[in-house]
Amino acid sequence: MNQKRDLNIDFASNANNYRRLHGGGKGQPIARAIGLKTYGLPLSVLDCTAGLGQDAFVLACLGCEVTLLERVPLIAGELRDALQRAAIVTDLQDIIARMHFIETDAIQYLQRSLNNKAEINAPDVIYLDPMFPERAKSALVKKEMRLLKDIVGSDADAAELLQIGMRIAKRRIVVKRPKNAAYLGDIEPHASQIGKANRFDIYMPTIAETFLIKP
Repeated sequence: MNQKRDLNIDFASNANNYRRLHGGGKGQPIARAIGLKTYGLPLSVLDCTAGLGQDAFVLACLGCEVTLLERVPLIAGELRDALQRAAIVTDLQDIIARMHFIETDAIQYLQRSLNNKAEINAPDVIYLDPMFPERAKSALVKKEMRLLKDIVGSDADAAELLQIGMRIAKRRIVVKRPKNAAYLGDIEPHASQIGKANRFDIYMPTIAETFLIKP
C-alpha cells in the first residue's frame, strides 16, 4: 500500500465545503466544547494532534485562530501541501489564513513553552484528538482513519500531553474521544459535550483555579 497516495487531505473537497457551509456553527459540539459562545472571538486554539486537519479546519471556519502541530513526517508533509493548495482557493483564503502549521512533537513544543513562559503567548484553548482506542467493530472505521492509525500508532503519550496542556492553556483543554470511551489517562474532566459518535471532554487549566466551565 502506498500510504502517501492513499492519504487524501483536500480542504476544497465536497465534504469540507459542506462542513464549511452547513457545519452547524456555534451550536455544534466542538464549538460548545471550546467555549466559543462563552468567550467569543478572537479565540486562539492550539491543536496538538492535527492529523488530517479536519477539526482544525472546522474551528478555523468558525473564526478561531488555529495553530496545528503534527509530528509524523508523512502526515505533516501532506498537511502542509493541502494547506498550500487551499490557500489559493478564493472561497478558502480567509479560513486558511487562520490555520498556522508547525511540524513538531507537541510534548516537546509544550515543554519549551513551559520553560520559556515569558516568551510565549499561551493559547486560549488546547485541543487534543489522540488516536482512538481499538474498537470491536474496527471494520466500520473509515478507511482514512484506519490508514492514519497505521501511520501514527497508538499515541501512547497522549495522557502526558493532557497533563502538560493543563499547565499552559489560558481557558480550557478539550479532548475528543469516542462517545463511550474511557477518559484519557483516567483523568475525569470538569464537563463534557456529547455528539452523535464522539465526546468532547473539557478540562480546567491548573493556572486558572477559579475558572468557571461554561460549555
